[in-house]
Order: sequence, then C-alpha cells, then structure tokens
Amino acid sequence: MKTVLSLCAILLLSACQSNNSAELNQCAQQNYQCETSCVNSNTPETMSHQICNNECIETFNQCKVQAQQLTKSKTRQYQ
Repeated sequence: MKTVLSLCAILLLSACQSNNSAELNQCAQQNYQCETSCVNSNTPETMSHQICNNECIETFNQCKVQAQQLTKSKTRQYQ
C-alpha cells in the first residue's frame, strides 16, 4: 500500500512539474504530506485510512482548481 501511495505522489508531482506551475507543485506537495500523514496515523486498508485518503484527494482537487484559476489569471495579466 505504501508503495502505491508513493508512486501516486511521484506521478502527481511529475505531472504538476511538467506544467511548470508553482501553485500546482505546492498542491502536490501538500497532498503528499497529507497522504503520508494518513499512512502514519491510520492502519492501512481500514475505513479510517480510506476516509483520510479521500479527504486528501478532495483537498488536492480543490487546490488544483484554485491553482489553475490563478495560473490563468496570471497568464491573462501578462498578455
């Protein structure tokens, strides 16, 4: 389970880095820290662990939307 979690975090980080958005990188880093906290504070493959992971994903998705909106507004500003 830890291997899968680490792999997901690496994929998220690499996907965000290819976009070169500092905001998206920050979202990915926060998500990695959140999921690491879930692993460390909950027994793997339990309902509490899944709930914790789901909360991390929801927070990441909200952060990603905000980062994309911020990136778009920055792009418009400099055009």
